[in-house]
Amino acid sequence: MKTIFVLTCIVAVALAKNLPNLPENERVKLAQVHQSCQSDPKTYCDENKLRNLVNNIDDPVVGTHMLCMAVKAGLIKSNGDFDLETMKNKISLVIDDQSKVDGLVKKCSHKTENSGKTANLMWVCFVQNDIQYYHSL
Repeated sequence: MKTIFVLTCIVAVALAKNLPNLPENERVKLAQVHQSCQSDPKTYCDENKLRNLVNNIDDPVVGTHMLCMAVKAGLIKSNGDFDLETMKNKISLVIDDQSKVDGLVKKCSHKTENSGKTANLMWVCFVQNDIQYYHSL
């Protein structure tokens, strides 16, 4: 049993090393975007809720913050529409297999009844599909 666990860990590390890393300038930009959204009382959100985004999809406070992040990162326009070209460019920074980028853009760009939930679902889609274009808390 221990052998299987060790082998699983080794494979996971090896696979992770093959993924492109988020460029430093993008990492800094996303940290600044997060700080900017957190510093505004209108878009501030408890970081514990953000760490547990999947369980807070319908929380309007989380949605307001994540929409702020998506707009300032250029992924969603201020009118709530996706900026598909920017999304494609950002995803291509962190996905090794470029043939998958268009499919990931399509998969993660579904509009819902409100922009906050749309932004929440986009970020969750990024995490669930190992699109590492996000700010780590």
